[in-house]
Amino acid sequence: MIRVFSMSVNGKDFLDSDWTPYLSEERKRAAARRRQTDARQQYLGAEALVNRALEIVGADVRLPARFVRTPYGKPYLETQCGFFVNWSHSGEYAVCAVSDLEVGIDIQEMSKTPGERLIRRILRPSEYEEWEREPREKQTETFYRYWTAKESFLKMKGTGFYAPLDSFAVRLRGDGASVRELKGNTEYVCRFLPFEDPGYLAAVCGEDMETAPKIEYL
Repeated sequence: MIRVFSMSVNGKDFLDSDWTPYLSEERKRAAARRRQTDARQQYLGAEALVNRALEIVGADVRLPARFVRTPYGKPYLETQCGFFVNWSHSGEYAVCAVSDLEVGIDIQEMSKTPGERLIRRILRPSEYEEWEREPREKQTETFYRYWTAKESFLKMKGTGFYAPLDSFAVRLRGDGASVRELKGNTEYVCRFLPFEDPGYLAAVCGEDMETAPKIEYL
């Protein structure tokens, strides 16, 4: 089971009492230290979305939920309730995946055209060749497909970008991507999510990914 939730963080007053059950005091204090308004909104919105999602799926956990993190930063619910949670935010949106198995999710705003240096850092040589063969008008989206697939996979594995990018390979396949670990030859599947805003791309990676889950907008 994988359920994916998304919410626009723009125009919301997360300090209003309506959001009190979904935000911790620690998060509010940390957000206050962020100078930019959009950064504060993303930071607060992500936690609000995660806790609202846990409420919707009926997780037996006190809200706002508390998390513990691995040495690489992957969050796990402090109270074991049978759910795994992962989240991401970019631009005006936050996304959250709740699953009964390990899961990773990523969202990227595609308003910026990636530079050559970033492209070569993110893509393996074979992936770069595939990207280069794309029509110019499709190259930006293709790059972000690689990026979100890799990010969601690494978040599912729990290593983030601590894992070398040359330790696995991504092959884009329509509405998804296959990710193969070169050591052990294990293969995983990521799915691109049909996001309502065409300026964004999101991907989710988990252990049971036959189809892409629908996004539930809050």
